[in-house]
Amino acid sequence: MVASVKYDEEADSLYVQISSKKPFLTFEVNERLAVDITQSNIPVGVEILEASRFVSELFGKHVSKEKVASVLCRVSSSDQLYLDFELAGAGRQHARVAIPTVYESPIVSAA
Repeated sequence: MVASVKYDEEADSLYVQISSKKPFLTFEVNERLAVDITQSNIPVGVEILEASRFVSELFGKHVSKEKVASVLCRVSSSDQLYLDFELAGAGRQHARVAIPTVYESPIVSAA
């Protein structure tokens, strides 16, 4: 599934919208990656902070903010949530990020 990707150049944050469902809680995976989930633990979006640095590290080369703004993303899942990024340009480069789908939260657990 091709996801909607929104990039805020000023904040250098990238948001991958997986679903139009309303998020209930944001689960922080690490200091740069957060997953919005529903009350049923279904991921609806992924926010990436310091996105130009994240994408540059992902592709192993400097990626300008202009190129980050045009990145494409496909989403798939099985045992994990996978974000398959594609950089436009010569040769169209691809890179995959795996995100865990088990979110431990006392709020969700108590619900």
